[in-house]
Amino acid sequence: MHRAFLPDPLPEEQIERIAGVIRRAPSGGFSQGGSIVVVTDEAKRHEIARAFGDEHYSPHGRNYIADAPVHMVISANESLYHARYNEADKLAATGGVEVTWPVPYWFVDAGALMMLVLMAAIDEGLASAFIGHPDQKRIFDDLLGLPEDVVPIGLALIGKPGEAPPVGSRLKERQRAKDDLVHRDRW
Repeated sequence: MHRAFLPDPLPEEQIERIAGVIRRAPSGGFSQGGSIVVVTDEAKRHEIARAFGDEHYSPHGRNYIADAPVHMVISANESLYHARYNEADKLAATGGVEVTWPVPYWFVDAGALMMLVLMAAIDEGLASAFIGHPDQKRIFDDLLGLPEDVVPIGLALIGKPGEAPPVGSRLKERQRAKDDLVHRDRW
């Protein structure tokens, strides 16, 4: 989760390799409900940054969101999961009814896709971060024309690492102990 980017453009081949991880992302029943909108246009990136409130993220005089030369909007489409799990092979396995979803796997898979995108950027020697906005569905619908049934889970920022602002002690104080996060053999 890098906090500063150089505005230098990235080679198209590099962007394609990062976005290409979608082909290997988890997908419940191979529903393929994840999607990525790649935004490299400078004016469009600035529109996204303004809508997300870049000034909130940029207390040190940088344009944190706008400076990232690549924005990738990671989204999920629930309807594709329902459609897939209502096909004959899936219904045969469940006695003719759609599987009961213990968690909304469209969001689980989109989260996994997000991590693949961030890690692919790191593998390319770049920096990456992931942010969201309470009104991101409306923002991305308006700015990018997302279909109604596509729900953005957030925005991946990718670029060459800039000098990150200092991390305040507030974050260190809030960090939970490993034993509070990792449990062995039982809770």
